[in-house]
Amino acid sequence: MTNTMFALPFPRRAALLAGMFATFITLSGCASRPEPVDEPAAAAPAEPAAPSYSAQTFADLLVAEVSAQRNVLGVTLNYYSREAIVSRDPKIAEQATRLAAYLDDPLLAIELGDIWLAGEPDNIEAHELLAIARIHAGDVAGAAGHIDFLLRTDPDQALMRLVSQSRGLDSEGSTALLSALASLTEEHPKQAPLWYARALHQQQQGKLEAALTSTDKALSLNKQHEDALLLKARLLYQMDRKDRAWRHLSSLLRRYPDAKRVRVLYIRLLLEDGQRREASEQLAELTKRHPEDQELRFSLALFGMEQGARKQASSTLKELLDEGFRPDDMRLYLARAAELDEDPQAAIEHYMQVGSGESQLRARVQAARLLYETRQDARAAELMAQLRDQQPDQIPALYAAEADMLSQRQDYLPAMALLNEALHDFPDQTDLLYARSMVAEKLDNLGQLEADLRRILELKPDDSVALNALGYTLADRTDRHQEAFGYISRAIEQRPTDPAVMDSMGWVLYRLGQPDEALPWLQKAWQAFPDPEVASHLGEVLWVLGQQDEARRIWREAMELKPENTLVPPTVERLTGSPTP
Repeated sequence: MTNTMFALPFPRRAALLAGMFATFITLSGCASRPEPVDEPAAAAPAEPAAPSYSAQTFADLLVAEVSAQRNVLGVTLNYYSREAIVSRDPKIAEQATRLAAYLDDPLLAIELGDIWLAGEPDNIEAHELLAIARIHAGDVAGAAGHIDFLLRTDPDQALMRLVSQSRGLDSEGSTALLSALASLTEEHPKQAPLWYARALHQQQQGKLEAALTSTDKALSLNKQHEDALLLKARLLYQMDRKDRAWRHLSSLLRRYPDAKRVRVLYIRLLLEDGQRREASEQLAELTKRHPEDQELRFSLALFGMEQGARKQASSTLKELLDEGFRPDDMRLYLARAAELDEDPQAAIEHYMQVGSGESQLRARVQAARLLYETRQDARAAELMAQLRDQQPDQIPALYAAEADMLSQRQDYLPAMALLNEALHDFPDQTDLLYARSMVAEKLDNLGQLEADLRRILELKPDDSVALNALGYTLADRTDRHQEAFGYISRAIEQRPTDPAVMDSMGWVLYRLGQPDEALPWLQKAWQAFPDPEVASHLGEVLWVLGQQDEARRIWREAMELKPENTLVPPTVERLTGSPTP
């Protein structure tokens, strides 16, 4: 993954390559300049002496250029970096440093950047790239030295560039950059961006009071520092000083009524606080002041939906749909909102209006699912048949999806019939075989289940899902426990941290009469995935080992998480005589 930390000062890769080509042409032009035949009548200003490159150097740079033209940038970097290290030439090192940064190789970027700086110690771009590379490599102290130079040279622009870059970093990189910036506040106490960076760093560390103090310091130096103004509102809200947060934001909006970011933050905080009416009013005002910004309204609608404000969110989505803004996306989200509001017919209508491409297929499948859920079987079956006709490359997946729709409402015989029909045409399609094995288990047809899973393993011997399913079924439903252990052991080799496989391993060890060995597997599975089935297994092993109080605690926790589950109560009743823990 390319880290935005290493974004070059060029908007496109082509600019990087163009810079390389220009450098190469300049260098080669200087070296091949013919000597003058006659002395000029008047002395011209002396040109800088052309660097002296060997034939091998030019050959290597030519290979690097050709590789760049062909977009084989790894080869280009190899040649440029080698020549930079050998020649110590700052111009070659400059190109090599940029490319190393672009290709996310911070250690090489540091080595090459140091060569660049040795020849051009005041080059701002070199200091910027080295600061970022050292942060990426974990050298915060080294990065601070470069940032200090940038502060002394061009404080406002340099800092704003670096602070804004921190928004695109992952958590670790962002923390390192902010730490480097924050460490310089004592040396440069009058730089508002540094105090803002320090506040962000303190906020990350959970030091909210200190972060608020640093934010106020930034604002005392620059009363219009928008990021600091917004951070202050967020900090006040986090510290549960909400009245102050509302007053602060209201004051900002009175002074800057068209400030988009301020109003967006106000809406977000109101929604987080459950003040939906006030948030709706602010959203209406935002729309009034910025009617052209449909993306913003869409983003806020989705955020509102996440916060439970579906009525306001749906209203905004409908407005955007009427305006012709991304109609398929609007219909998908309106359908989802209708589902959450338990209005399946409205959701079906929205899904059926999605117009094209992958979104259309996904929407039609969702419509079929809702048709089956509402017992409109004929329409659902017809829709799925149409999709199979229209999407021949998706036929197996569509059969499996429809069988799952039937299984979800416990219509296992129709699901089995559908999968038999599908496997007649696609006999070795592993997804269909697995789907049929799961339906067979529900029908207590262990022979079919085993036959289908074994066929999958003939086709894909290392299929961990089939290994685990077969092993668990044999452990749970038969007395072939040693054979089950073999399958589960093979699955755990491939997926050692998968909670489903860990649960299977714990359960088969218990069935083999080894509860002490089973316990840690089940505890790890429960910690990773607190599921009722895992709880029923873990509770039983704890009970057998004499830890009845802990077993009851696990069962109660599972029932609180999923009160409707049908796995824990039978286990509890079998072991305790009562269905409740």
